[in-house]
Amino acid sequence: MRAEPATQPTSRMSSTDRKSGFTLIEVMAVMLIIALIGSLVVTITPGSGRAKLKALTLQTAALLRRERLGAIMTGQNRQVSLDEERRAVVGDGGDLIPVPPDIAIDVLGANESWSGRLLLARFHPDGASSGAVLRFSREGAGYEVRVNWYTGGVTVVSP
Repeated sequence: MRAEPATQPTSRMSSTDRKSGFTLIEVMAVMLIIALIGSLVVTITPGSGRAKLKALTLQTAALLRRERLGAIMTGQNRQVSLDEERRAVVGDGGDLIPVPPDIAIDVLGANESWSGRLLLARFHPDGASSGAVLRFSREGAGYEVRVNWYTGGVTVVSP
């Protein structure tokens, strides 16, 4: 009789099988890298957020107030217009506020052109104005700049 060679008990996983696959740490590291890249893409993506929209509205209101004050101080009419070609709000004093392409501009109360641009508001030496409402909006968010025709006062509202 021959003795059969002793076989060692084998597990279902050989040593090569244990090295294949991913550990939990490797999976977590990959997920962390993907999350970091995603957050960078979101912050770098061009466009105007709500803060930029509000800043544009406040800059425009300040420009209108400066032009009203300029009309009172100089005793001459001062205009604020919208240059549609350059997408900018322009004042007589030379100030120019560029409007980003992703922000929509709606103008109520302006019906005349001046120097090839749409006249937004004209301020008179007594402080009165032609009156206007400018609405800046982007993706459901919006702000309005209102110019009172009688007093020339400029206010910013969130409709």
